[in-house]
Amino acid sequence: MDNTKKIFLTLGLIVLLPAIFYSVYEISSLDETETMLGELYGRQLDAVLFSVNQHVLDVSSGWATQIENNIANGAFDRILSDNPSITGIIIADTSLNTVALHPRAIPVPRDWARRYEVTFGQLIRYRALKYRKLEPVIDTDSTLLILFAPSSSPTLVAGIMVRTDRFVAEVIGRKLSDIARNDLVLNIASASTGATLYSTHPRTAFEFSQERPLWILPDHVVKVRMLGSTVEEEARARYRENMTLIVALNIVLLTGAVMAYRLIKREMELVAMRTDFVSNVSHELRTPLALIRMFAETLEMKRVKTEAKRQEYYSIILHETERLTRLINNILNFSRMESRTRRYSFAPMDLNALIGSILTVYSYRLETLGFTVETSLAPELPQITADEEAVAEALHNLIDNAIKYSGERKFLRITTSLSGNTMRISVQDHGVGIPKEHHSKVFEKFYRVSQGLVHTAKGSGLGLAIVHHIVDAHHGTITVNSEPGHGSTFTITLPLTIPQQQLS
Repeated sequence: MDNTKKIFLTLGLIVLLPAIFYSVYEISSLDETETMLGELYGRQLDAVLFSVNQHVLDVSSGWATQIENNIANGAFDRILSDNPSITGIIIADTSLNTVALHPRAIPVPRDWARRYEVTFGQLIRYRALKYRKLEPVIDTDSTLLILFAPSSSPTLVAGIMVRTDRFVAEVIGRKLSDIARNDLVLNIASASTGATLYSTHPRTAFEFSQERPLWILPDHVVKVRMLGSTVEEEARARYRENMTLIVALNIVLLTGAVMAYRLIKREMELVAMRTDFVSNVSHELRTPLALIRMFAETLEMKRVKTEAKRQEYYSIILHETERLTRLINNILNFSRMESRTRRYSFAPMDLNALIGSILTVYSYRLETLGFTVETSLAPELPQITADEEAVAEALHNLIDNAIKYSGERKFLRITTSLSGNTMRISVQDHGVGIPKEHHSKVFEKFYRVSQGLVHTAKGSGLGLAIVHHIVDAHHGTITVNSEPGHGSTFTITLPLTIPQQQLS
């Protein structure tokens, strides 16, 4: 198992697993709390609805008792005057052949009693069991009948004609208002149409928490909810808030874990890059030193017979010392770049002349390696304001890369051009090329492409990082255009002049 997997597993164990366990625990606790609050709230509202139904039943039962007490003398005027919602009282014999209505001004349909023959038969059987039952029925859209069999008069049955709207407003509504006060909203509505008959609150378009059928008023329901936010809504709001906090906490922890993972991974990559850097630099240093020693020893032992050959060996030694010097300068300059102590001396310079002198230095090496070298230098280029030594260092690094990663196609082309107030220098090769996904990273310190010849060729991993720093210090840009197998073109764009305030 590699180090990155170990890091991921460690972060998972330290951060993510506790967060997941905590989240699951909190969510289950919230669900239990919401369920408990919902059940408690439901029981309280059930008790409210029960008390409403019980009150209506008590009122209706009281009416039945008063009627039963006055059947003998027929004195129903006081009951009618005290209860405006009662529009009439019906007294009939058990055979339903004789029907009396109080007050007599209200006509009774001839088949009225026969309509409820079955209901009266059930009420008479209840009376035989010593139980007086009230049976509500809807007579018309506006009239409710409350039928019962009086216990004190075994040969009679009775009915209370009630005006529905008044019954709801005067009997049920008063009780609802007493219960509601400033805490509840209570409504009476038709179960079939949903139309509201009475409400304790001017606003009727509520989402009610509970509803129950009215015992004494068929096809009607009583609805209830808390005024303002209900306990259920508060519980849901609390649940949502806590869930939001839990999700936010998990996101923060996950983000922190990802950032920590990326930081640790990056640091480990840098450690690996530094290790490779030391190894590669050691190789880079040994190569020119070995050549210098070999040719110097050969000259010292006087084995070279001709003056031309001796001059060739001197040139090789000189070239390798320059190569070694550049490598050491790269390391020193990189160190100064890292510590931000590198300083640049800006002055007018001839770019074409600088490129010519650099190619002269590389001529022996390029010829020995079999390179085809092309130049396309724009004529009569104006001078630019730059640090000549730094620009030369950048070009050396680009040419070294072109040579190092040329593969079998030995080609180098250097061009200069003028575009407005900027000057462009391009270094092109026909080498192995760089995959597109690495283009944005090749200018990072120690970064080396991890595939093909680009990976196997030795190098310090500092060259392009130094180039980028130099170009940036000159307020220019550097870009790469490359594809695997088709070579690479690095283009530096520099301003002709740099404003004085930007030179510091």
